[in-house]
Amino acid sequence: VLVPVGGECDRGVRKAKRSREMGGSSFLLSVAQRRAATATASSFRSLVPVVSNGQETAHPPNTLAGGHHPFIIRPLSAAAATSAKSRANSGHLSYNERKAAAKQLRRETWDRHQQRLERLKTRRDNSPKDVKKTVFRSWWDQEMEYHSKLRRTAKREGKPWRIRVAVMVERPNVVMPDYEDYELEWMDLKNYLMSYGKQYPDETKFMFEPDKPEDHIIESDEDMLAGLPFVPAPRETEADASGNVKTLDRQLKTKVFLAVKSGAEGNRNGPRWTLPSAIPQEDETLLQTAERAVSEAVGEDLQLWLPSNAPMTINYRVYNKNMAEDFRGNYFGEKIFFYRLQYDSGDVDEEAMTADDYGWLTREEVVDRITDERGRHQAKFYHYML
Repeated sequence: VLVPVGGECDRGVRKAKRSREMGGSSFLLSVAQRRAATATASSFRSLVPVVSNGQETAHPPNTLAGGHHPFIIRPLSAAAATSAKSRANSGHLSYNERKAAAKQLRRETWDRHQQRLERLKTRRDNSPKDVKKTVFRSWWDQEMEYHSKLRRTAKREGKPWRIRVAVMVERPNVVMPDYEDYELEWMDLKNYLMSYGKQYPDETKFMFEPDKPEDHIIESDEDMLAGLPFVPAPRETEADASGNVKTLDRQLKTKVFLAVKSGAEGNRNGPRWTLPSAIPQEDETLLQTAERAVSEAVGEDLQLWLPSNAPMTINYRVYNKNMAEDFRGNYFGEKIFFYRLQYDSGDVDEEAMTADDYGWLTREEVVDRITDERGRHQAKFYHYML
């Protein structure tokens, strides 16, 4: 960094200093001082900075500025020197060369990143990651592309969509699910360590008498259940053993859903397994339609809780030309809004139901029945929705 010393510029600096001391906020240079400053600035552009091992070095007299302006050369910092060198080099490179250099820098940065990841390997690096997420995204992307195609086709043909409301009647799990093996091992270890309590130094005299081996025997679940004054209800019911699906007293450890076998959807092959559904009537909200769909399918004895006025998801169904003309009309297909309702009390009224058959099925059982009737693609939708 070159700093001029003496001459007209030095007098201008001293004048500015006096102006600040007197409270002035600005100062004006005379014509001669401005000319001297211009000459000094032009000499800066012709000089090459010199660094002398971190020591200040006097520069020879500047002949361009009149020969009486010595300069003090101060060393550049390492960062400033590197930046100045890169700017000096980049000034001689063409556009393509600078572009290639930037590309090479990105490649080197990526290689350093990969080398760092290689150094930070863990025991889980070789295990597959995001398996379920990848499978879901592959199905979801295709489904969204298919729905977009259906909407464009319906718009091109000028046909509207018919609205249908389907209901997922869910009975939550009654008892806690079974623990996994790793959870049981962790709880056993935790109970064993807690049996020792806190350990204090002998000097504090807080410790009681030494523990006995029998103090650290962990009671098993069977021993604990045997000491209860009553007999707990079994987690596996008779309906689970017999395979009866028309009762709520089954699969207590997981959720079950009300599925019906009905021909209300106009399927040309007859009734099939599905969820209770209905077409909205005039001046009827979607939620009211959902309540009516359940009462029409299985009677009015079921008491349900409605957690939200908004549907959970939406699906499309295209009408086939083989369907009855009076059923499909001039519609392109159906837009099906799915609501989730939770079971509160009551049961199916078999005398008042209009469905051909019903069952309280787990998600896997619903998916299996839809797979047999409609294929894996439709079953995937119910798998992710339920």
